[in-house]
Amino acid sequence: MKNKERIIWITITTLLAFLVFSPLEKARALSREAEKYLQIFHEISTLIETDYVESIEEKEIYIGAIKGMLGSLGDAHTRFMQEEDFKQLQEETRGSFGGVGLEVTQSEGTILVISPIDDTPAQKAGLMPQDRILEINGTSTQKMSIQDAVKLMRGPSGTNVTIKVRRKSVKDPFLVTLTREQIKIQFLKSTFLDDENIGYIRLSQFMGRESTSVDFRRIVSEFVEKKPKGIIIDLRSNPGGLLDLAIDLCDLFLPSDVDIVSVKGRGEKLIKVYKSTMGKDKITDLPMVVLVNGGSASASEIFAGAMQDHKRGKILGTQSFGKGSVQNIYPLSHKTGIALTIQKYYTPSGVSIHKKGITPDLKINPLTPDDEERLHIDKILKTKLLANFVKDHPNYDEKSILEFQDLISKKGFKLRNSISKLLLKRETNIGKINPIIDREFDYQLNKAIDLLNQREVIQDQQEVVEEN
Repeated sequence: MKNKERIIWITITTLLAFLVFSPLEKARALSREAEKYLQIFHEISTLIETDYVESIEEKEIYIGAIKGMLGSLGDAHTRFMQEEDFKQLQEETRGSFGGVGLEVTQSEGTILVISPIDDTPAQKAGLMPQDRILEINGTSTQKMSIQDAVKLMRGPSGTNVTIKVRRKSVKDPFLVTLTREQIKIQFLKSTFLDDENIGYIRLSQFMGRESTSVDFRRIVSEFVEKKPKGIIIDLRSNPGGLLDLAIDLCDLFLPSDVDIVSVKGRGEKLIKVYKSTMGKDKITDLPMVVLVNGGSASASEIFAGAMQDHKRGKILGTQSFGKGSVQNIYPLSHKTGIALTIQKYYTPSGVSIHKKGITPDLKINPLTPDDEERLHIDKILKTKLLANFVKDHPNYDEKSILEFQDLISKKGFKLRNSISKLLLKRETNIGKINPIIDREFDYQLNKAIDLLNQREVIQDQQEVVEEN
């Protein structure tokens, strides 16, 4: 074996062994099977370097091999992060990065939206959980990795990115152009509804580590001092985050020494059962409603599952996303890293929600257009009818509502009054600071308030609320 080839072979063996075994500082001798395929890998890489028709950078071969190794696991949440990707992850954890504000995953060969982040270009443009991104700036996402998709959507503030979206119940894919912003996530928002005597907390992500826990507990404590009828925890479109934070927030509301969540590893071996502590400042008797939807995932489902199983609060909304796996982040050499799925979690009743989700106690659908209305809305947007109307009618009030409804009626567009008002309000509010809550069209929030007020007994678990 030539000296150069010997050096390459040693380098490859050392590199791959490190990536597989070193993050946990574990080491084991390579099996004969592993040695066989590492030898094959070495031979192929040598042939590529010497005989392939096009010249190629060595690092691209190795990066491709690493991605292929992780891709063979068939797990969209396990991924290798190069220096830039790992840096972006750290920025997200701190709560500041440049982009459009989408939490995404890989599903069925393309990129699937878990949820848009509050007050970001993606949310303001009306992107929704379960939207499927087919293209980014004209590049197909077929078989595209999550990190590559994120890289394409990230960029300097003020620049544009165009994505092609396929949405359920919409006949044809449509294009959405988003202007990137510096995304600064405010993980917690809260308000007290004085007229209703009810506290409301919106948690957009289980991130921010200790600061989110401290702020959350402070807000709840301030609510308790007002002796409220109850509290609403809004986890809609919350894609999850840190497991420890979810456990800590669950602990606040549960009695001592009960299961919060259990995690199992390879072969469903029980790794650990997380239990509530003996803390002094527990809030175990305050009525609670937890709001979830198709964008509520991971840590959100841990929280909702624990509250549901212990009958600590009512879960209200629509089926959650169904991400029941735990990833650990391992720093690697050269400022790279890997997110590796190491466990799956189970609710206190022993149920895995992976690819299933949490089923609400009360299913309340949001106000959404039907199939025919979606077609009319698509035409209204394409013709710039709505945008031009708002330019001349910048205020959302009774006069502008009636004029807009009259205009679309004359143009032959058929929308329910509630849908036309919602459409107009969203367009009018673009670029404005939205209130923490807006009850006008939020049927799920209104039902939660009614439930805590005990003004209404909801008997139909499949109820769909609509206005004419």
